[in-house]
Amino acid sequence: MGLDQDLFITKHFVWAHNHPDPTTVDGFELHSHKMTVVEWRKNHWVHQWFCANVSKAANECQEIHVEPEELAQLADKLEAWADDPEALPPVSDEVRGSFFGVRLTDPEYEECRDRYRAKAKDEAKKIRKAIEWLKLEYNFDGRQMEWESRYATYRASW
Repeated sequence: MGLDQDLFITKHFVWAHNHPDPTTVDGFELHSHKMTVVEWRKNHWVHQWFCANVSKAANECQEIHVEPEELAQLADKLEAWADDPEALPPVSDEVRGSFFGVRLTDPEYEECRDRYRAKAKDEAKKIRKAIEWLKLEYNFDGRQMEWESRYATYRASW
């Protein structure tokens, strides 16, 4: 039990009507691929960032759409946080849930926060890679797929 968070990228596509053999999974046509960019566990600093900068619905256990520009801002913030512990503030009481992990008043707060900060630059790299992937355009020849869309989402649950 606790705050579990995922940042996903998804490729959604429709096969061309005349495609001879669309990809299937267990007998059903495959129309999307959902990939995990970053998984967090009880990183309420990042969760608060999503609630404040993308959508408050993130705090309602709803999967929210995230624009590439917002992802770039998050990557910048994570890189800054790796060097400056004040770059991402602790979770506010408005956002905090019962099982969100360490509290500012806990003796192990700084140690816990710094473990997350140690991963922040690697997470920023993954996010920047996802941004580049989101920008890729598919060259449709009409034989394989009719169209394709790419997007990013964030989901938190507890």
